[in-house]
This record gives sequence, C-alpha cells and structure tokens, in this order.
Amino acid sequence: MTEDFSADRPEDLSGAPPDARLDQLRQKAAALPQSPGVYLMRDAEGKVIYVGKAKILPRRVSGYFQKAAPTARIGLMVSNVRDFDFVVTATEKESLILENSLIKKYRPKYNVILRDDKTYPSLRLSTEDYPRLEIVRRPPKDGSIIFGPFPSASAMRDTVRTLMRLFPLRQCRRPDVKNVSRPCLNYQMGRCIGPCRPEVSPEEYGRLAEDVRLFFRGRHRELLNRLTVEMKEAAERYEFEHAARVRDRINNIKKTLERQVVDQAEGRDLDVFGFHRKDGLWQGAALMVRSGVVTGCLPLEAAGDEAWSEENPAAVLTQYYGGEHFVPDEVLWPEDLPDEERITLEDWLTSRKGRAVKILRPQRGDKVKLLDMARGNAQAALEDRLGRLGRARGFMVELKARLNLDKIPHRLECFDLAHLQGRNAAAGLVVMEDGEWKKDQYRRFKIKTARGGDDYAGMREVVARRFSHEDWPSPDLLLIDGGRGQLQSALAAFGDIGVTPPPLAAIAKIRQEGDIDRVFLPGRKNPVDLKAGSAGLLLLARLRDEAHRYVGSFHHRLEAKTFLESPLLAAPGLGPAKRKKLLDHFGSLEKLAEASEADILAVVHLKPEGLSELRDSLENWRRAEEGQDAPDDESLDGPPDQDGSVESEE
Repeated sequence: MTEDFSADRPEDLSGAPPDARLDQLRQKAAALPQSPGVYLMRDAEGKVIYVGKAKILPRRVSGYFQKAAPTARIGLMVSNVRDFDFVVTATEKESLILENSLIKKYRPKYNVILRDDKTYPSLRLSTEDYPRLEIVRRPPKDGSIIFGPFPSASAMRDTVRTLMRLFPLRQCRRPDVKNVSRPCLNYQMGRCIGPCRPEVSPEEYGRLAEDVRLFFRGRHRELLNRLTVEMKEAAERYEFEHAARVRDRINNIKKTLERQVVDQAEGRDLDVFGFHRKDGLWQGAALMVRSGVVTGCLPLEAAGDEAWSEENPAAVLTQYYGGEHFVPDEVLWPEDLPDEERITLEDWLTSRKGRAVKILRPQRGDKVKLLDMARGNAQAALEDRLGRLGRARGFMVELKARLNLDKIPHRLECFDLAHLQGRNAAAGLVVMEDGEWKKDQYRRFKIKTARGGDDYAGMREVVARRFSHEDWPSPDLLLIDGGRGQLQSALAAFGDIGVTPPPLAAIAKIRQEGDIDRVFLPGRKNPVDLKAGSAGLLLLARLRDEAHRYVGSFHHRLEAKTFLESPLLAAPGLGPAKRKKLLDHFGSLEKLAEASEADILAVVHLKPEGLSELRDSLENWRRAEEGQDAPDDESLDGPPDQDGSVESEE
C-alpha cells in the first residue's frame, strides 16, 4: 500500500463547461483499478477537499460524476472538484484505516471532522504488586482494568471517592510499600487499608484488589457473595472488627449499585450513538455504559455541519475509535447498516480491541431505551448549542454596528504579549468563532527581534509573522491588547509585509477612569462608544482575558525553563553556596557575565576547568539574551492540556 499522489492530472478545466469537466473526470474514474482503495478529491488549487473509501474504486468514484447528483451536498462538493488521486489497498479494511488517517492528515472540507477529539480521563487498576487506582488519558495495552472514559472531571472525582470508600486501596506512589516507618494520614483516616503495615499481607491486599476487578467487570453478585462469606468467616473467628468493616463495605456497594446500575445494559460495555439535526446543524452524542453503569455522554459535532450525520457511519465510527477512545463490546447504532459495511467495521473494531465487537441496531427491548437516551442527549446538546450561537450572534451584531464593520464578524483573533523586564518575551494568539474558542488554532510566539521589553516592536513583529502565513484563515476582527500605540504598531506590521489589514481594534484599561475597558480604532483619537457592561464590550474583554491567560502560561513555562537552564548550573565545582555568593556579590547574571576572571576568583575559588566552563556558559547565555544565533521557534505540539486542547507554536 503506497501513498503516492503524483499521478498526472488532467488539464485544469475550471473555466470549461461543467459537462466537459465531468466527462474527463468520468473517463479517469472508469480507468481506475478494479480493487479496494481510497480516493482524494482536489479543487482547482490542488487542495484535498474530500477523502473517501471504496470496495471497487471505478464503481464508487464514477458515481460522483453523473449529470444528476444524488444529493445537494454531493453536488456542491463535485462542483468544486477539478481532479482526484487514489491509493489502491489490498482489502476494504485497509482502505477504512487509510481513509481515517488521511482525513486526520488533510482535514478535508467535505468530510466529517469531529470537533470533540479530546482524550478523556479513565480509571485503571495498576499492575504493581500492591495495585492502586490511577487516572489515565490513553488506554494502556497491558491488560489493566479500565473504567471510563469520563467526559466530566467532576463525575470522575465522584466515582473515585465512591470507589475509595468501598475499596480502600493505597493512594501513595511509593515503589517499596513495605519500606515505610509508619502509615500515612490516609490510613489514620480510614481511607487506606495500610499495606505498609506488617500485619497486612500481600494476600489480603490482593483480595481487595480482586474486589475492585469484580466491581469493574460488572460481576456485582459474585462480589457480594464473596464478601458475605468473608464476613461470616471473620465472625466465626471472633474477628468482629474485621467482620464489621466487611459488612459496611457490603452495604455501601449495595447502595452504590442501587443508585447507578442500568438494568437494561446487562452489565456489558456499550457505546450508544444518537443524532439530531435542526436549523442546518448536526449534533451527535455517544452514551457510554461501562459494566452496566452509565459513565457519561460525549457530545459529537462535525466541522461541516451541513455535510454528514448518521448517513455515513463509517466516517463517524472510524474517526471516533481511530483515536484513543475505548472500544466497547457492543456499539448500538440508530440505523440499519448494510451487511458488508457492518462486517468491515466490526472486523476493524475487533482488531483494535483484541476480541469480538458487534454493531447492533436493537429493534425492541431495553436497549432501544438507551438509543432514545442518546438521541435525547444529542437533542439537548444541539438546543444548548443553538442558544449559544444565538447569543453570540447578538454580540457580533453589536460589534458590527459599534466598530463600523462591513459585515457581522464570524472569526475573532486577539494578540497579547508577556515578558519579565524584557526577558523571555512571548506573544499569544487566541481564536474565537461564533462565540466558541478554537483552541486547536491558538498560536504562541517567542519574540525574536524586539528586545528590552519593547511592546510596540514586539507587537509589530508577531503581527507580521502571523499574517505572513497565507494558509491561515483571515479574521473578521483582529483585537490587540493595548492602547493606541500597540494598535499603530500592528498597522505598521501590515505595511512591512505588504498585506491589507483586516478590521483592527485595541482594548485597554484606562486607570484614570477606574480601570474601565476602552476600545480604540485606527485613525480615531477617542475610544469607541461601548458602554461598560454592554454585551459587545464584555465579549472583547473575554477575548482579551483569554489571550492574557494563554500567553501568561507560555511565558511562565519559558521562565521556568530559563531558571532550570541557568548558566551557573553548568559549571563543575560550583555548588549552591558558591552560586549564592556570586549572585549576592554581582547582583545579577548580567553583571556576572561582564565580570573578569579575576573578579570571579576574588569571590569564589574555582579550578581552571570550572572557571572556563562557567565563562563559556555565561557567554552563551548572554548571546541568547541578545538574540544572536537565536534558534527558530521550536514546535510544542504534544499531549492535550488540562482543558483538552492541543496548543502549538508558530
């Protein structure tokens, strides 16, 4: 299987009659190999706008280029197609996997792109000698028990508290549990059985861990029966305190099961999908049932709301389970699937889970109620979303009127700077669309050329760098955190790069007026008449505060990194006492870097090799501070932050 999209393309027929363009695309489609594969539709600029899979490539691809499109959505997509590429695969299952990876790579306009691609926390029982419950965001491959995921962090914490009350496992992270002088506070409070105590044997702790495994697997009756036997045996041995503890555990488990168990789930792991559409928007919901317990409901949104829904289950399921989501025993889908497609999806899910997975559409019984519950959650989520969009539109209408914009703004961006006396200067860019944060499009910048805490030069630099990226979407309003000076610097940046600026505004707190936010526009001396507390001003302030939070977090990380990489830590023979003497004597690293070797030796004694290493380290630090040989911005793509977003640096 190869990914070579360099095939000869037909002549660009963007100006040709539609029939001529479709004829040429039909001819190319008819010549495709009679095999499974993936096809990539491209527009006039060569950009991938749609990725699809096919059991037989020519039959599937030719269907797009008929004179009458089967649906309005397909007709709209085909009207923008100027060429297509393809990849042949050995099996339909391979095409399913490749389609998912290419959708993630190109994020095509006309494919389902699930907005909610975060990794949610789950609980696992560790595989140590004395296991403990821990929170994970990616399912481990070591066979440890998983409970979750939890879309709500508060729901997860409630579950942890409940489980720790039922099963007082250890919470410490000590590698050697028995090598402890005395038990911790959790034991004193009755929250831990105390495996560090000599009287608690590995066998006794193992029985407690086995209770947790039974609870996770939904074998509640077996668990209660075993605990009942243990309670009676302890009573027969006159160990009444132990018997009372087991009795309390039995009662607590019964109360928990009465409150949480969903009878119709039959103790299995299920994912139940529901969908709802209204006013041209699509909303999905994935209801998660683990061991008969509903752990939560994940909202699913598509980037192209008008494009897809349950009409294309393969796209939804492959994107949902192609990430880090737990694969359950059964997937309940609200519509019947063609047998071939269902078997292919089941085979793919089975390969990911390691054991058989079924996709079902229940026709009667209790599982139908779960489908209704998922559909109801999707409807509620969409109503909430429509309400937020309606409120956001009201805010945007006010901004259009007050800021004299040509159209109602859809995309807002905001810049803010941060530094500490000119050190580790950084900038952050946050994005909002229709009142919702687009955290995957946030960007952060290290200031490269502007030095000495020059906010005006720093703003000029980062605005020029941001708008040098022609492939980034252009905002309907660019907000600058600052006054008229920062606003003029941003305008100058567009002159530097020869780009027409988008609508601009700046927001600043005026101390003389009691720290009231004021908004400034280019070419206007007085601030805009946005009353304190108005919806438009509150929205801009919220945008400014988010930019301040975002760049502040990045700046703090740079400061921590600088502290850890202090040039004083690199010199051999320079311990904490000598470092303190040098800093107390010279007052700062800048003064120390300017000092001569004799001045340094007059304060502390160093061997020649240590002194040479210190001087080299100070010189490298000084050059970095002055921007000489400054490295390019390093990529900071990585695991999701606490809010689930993946932040990246320009």
